[in-house]
Amino acid sequence: MIPGLGATRRVYAPIVPALARHHRVIVYDPRGAGDSDVPPGPYPMPRLAADCVEVAAGCGAETFQLFGASMGGLTAQQVAVLHPDRLTRLILAATGPGRHTAVPAQPEATAALLGRGARTPAEAYRMACTVLYAQRFQREHPEFIDEEVAYRAAHPIPGRAFTAQFRASRDADLGDRLGEIAVPALVLHGTEDVLVPLANAEALTQLIPGARRYWFDGRGHLFFHEDPDLTVEVIVSFLRGG
Repeated sequence: MIPGLGATRRVYAPIVPALARHHRVIVYDPRGAGDSDVPPGPYPMPRLAADCVEVAAGCGAETFQLFGASMGGLTAQQVAVLHPDRLTRLILAATGPGRHTAVPAQPEATAALLGRGARTPAEAYRMACTVLYAQRFQREHPEFIDEEVAYRAAHPIPGRAFTAQFRASRDADLGDRLGEIAVPALVLHGTEDVLVPLANAEALTQLIPGARRYWFDGRGHLFFHEDPDLTVEVIVSFLRGG
């Protein structure tokens, strides 16, 4: 499981315990985040894809099923194209096909994600949460948002690493090579995602041969936080071949 921009393996905490009842689950901190080293940038996407393959191999998984969300989904696409012999199934969540075919977020949504104008890490991540979650979820679960903000404030990602990750995400581009993906693929997306508009997910399902899809109605970018039980149900069904 590959986390997204600025995120550590903790981002998957709402779904890992349930997934682990069915599968061996490997999660890791991408370079620059969490317990990983913080090398100087840039972090080119092929390097991030190689990191994923090396982590899996280090855990004894020469082949694996792969889940990537947001920027992690962009990295997962790179793994699928550049290391096709390593994958058996692919799940892409809250992501799109890269810079040339992506439908961009509104500038104000991107500014909120990046915490522009914030004075502290806590303030920056609270701004990000206004676009990471659906409006209804924010209203109904303020305590969840408060907990996420407190954690990120206590564990901020180094600025140079965040910048390197963001540039890698911005520049990610496989051109027309998504058609080379031959493993079973599933595209998951929240219908209220303002960071990666739903049209991006729809494009992925057309660019990846035979890709299946599931939309989480009324959910935002981090839909697997908003509806973890349904997310696990959909993932497990797909991995079982359902």
